[in-house]
Parts: sequence; structure tokens; C-alpha cells
Amino acid sequence: MAYPTLALHLLISAPGDVPFDEMATVRKTISQWNLNLGRAVGLTVLPVSWTEHAVAEFGERPQAILNHQIVEEADLAIAIFYDRLGTPTGEAESGTAEEIKVLVAAGKSVAVLASATPRAPLRGVALQERQRLDAYLNELRKVALVFEYANAADLVGHLNNFLSRATGQFQQSVEASKEGPEEPDQFQGVWPRAEVRESVETDSQGRVKTQRHWSLVLHNTSRGPASDVDFTFEGLPDDAFFLVLREDGPLGTIPPGQEARFPLALGMGSPNAVDCVVTWTDAAGEHHDTRATVRI
Repeated sequence: MAYPTLALHLLISAPGDVPFDEMATVRKTISQWNLNLGRAVGLTVLPVSWTEHAVAEFGERPQAILNHQIVEEADLAIAIFYDRLGTPTGEAESGTAEEIKVLVAAGKSVAVLASATPRAPLRGVALQERQRLDAYLNELRKVALVFEYANAADLVGHLNNFLSRATGQFQQSVEASKEGPEEPDQFQGVWPRAEVRESVETDSQGRVKTQRHWSLVLHNTSRGPASDVDFTFEGLPDDAFFLVLREDGPLGTIPPGQEARFPLALGMGSPNAVDCVVTWTDAAGEHHDTRATVRI
């Protein structure tokens, strides 16, 4: 049976030595959580990883490209370590370490899990890499809770606890929005706007580059959930480069006080402003549309 839901992107970050069966346990647990609990609270967690969702691209450090493509757009993340920390990126001890740093700086929820499953003693280069990982985790424990898992049951338990807590935080923000002062009816709706984030990178020659990343943001200011959300642009010239990266079909449900964010591709000749019409259905089943000018 179909049901309205808000999709959250969960980044799965891990060095390449994490065993396949443990990664499979992570995805299975997320799927079961969506079916058993996510449906009840109107949230669906979509796992994202560089192995499945990154695309080939030139022009920057590999990790910087991954950050722009999938890391910065994640709503929450799980970082899993086995015996390797990973390859340094130039900005952090490893790709996973940099992804943790980026997400924590953005205020996203991140669960860090370290494997304590039985295995043979390490030696040589493998032992040195394990020592790098231990040193990193010891530093991380000064500012974060890092949990270990000794078997699949431990891993499933930690994942379920994290997903439930993250869900609780979303639900609390929804309830808080309901308790706030009521907006006049003319201000209630699903309002579109363009938002830009800037990141500063230093290349191998010491040159500083500023990257601008645009997003289309839909903000639900109504008193209840907005379902069947969709949007279109009016009066946009056929040759204008103004592309929102989204899946086909309706966008799902946005809880009250929450936002949905979509990458916005711009280029030379992109218009400075476009008219956007957002269509949505309120909790009583009434259909609405919100019209606003999106400026960049």
C-alpha cells in the first residue's frame, strides 16, 4: 500500500576493507527499519555511497568531487571502520575522516562504528594502518561517542538506535513548529527559494578556489504535512540553463516546518529569476499551489 513519506539521504561511509557481509547487514537493517518503523513516522531512509552514486568528473581533488556530489547533500551518515583508516585526502586523514568532518561541520547526525569482531593478528603494513586507525579513533572519542560491534547483532542494534534517534530529532522539530506562533494564512504554504553554499578549496599549487553550490529549497510553512509535493517553472526560456536535479514524479511529503533540498545546476546565461509554482496537498486532502519568484 502506498503512503506519503519524507526521504532522507543517509551516507554510508567506510574504507574499502569493511567486509561485504557487514555492509550488506547495514543495507538490510535500513530496509527493515523503513518497513517496520519509518512507515509509521512518515520517513524513508535512502542509503547513499560513492561506489553506487558517484559519477566520473574532472577538475578537483577526488574527495572534493565526492563531497559536492553526495556528501554535502546527505541528511545523516554512518561511518564504519574495520582495520584501515584509509588514504589521506590532503585535507583529512582519509576519505571517511573528511566526510565525517564535512557532515559534522554542517550540523548533520553521524554515527561512527568500529568493528571488534574476532580476526587474526596483524603485522607489517597492515599493523601500521591499524595503528593509524586507532590513533584517529582515540582523538575522535574526545569529541564523539564511538561504538564498537562484536557481531552482526551488535551492528544491527547500533544502527536501529541511531536511525530511531535521528527520526526522533526530526519529529521534535516538527512538533516544535506546531507549537510556535501561527502564521497568517497568506504566509502558509510550500515556498520555494534558491540557496547557495560556498566552499573554499586549496589545490596542489596552493591556489585558493571558491566553489558555489546552488540548491532549490522547498520550505513547508503550513501547520501540517504537505503531501504530493511537486513544482514547475513558468516562463522559463527553452534554451535557459536552469536545471533542478530530481527524480521523476511527485516529491513525497514535507513535514511542517521542514525543508526539501534539490541540487540546482546553473551556467552562463542562466536567468537571474524564475517564477516557480509548487503544488501540494494538505492533511485534509485539499490541493493548493504556492507561487513565488526564485532569485539567484
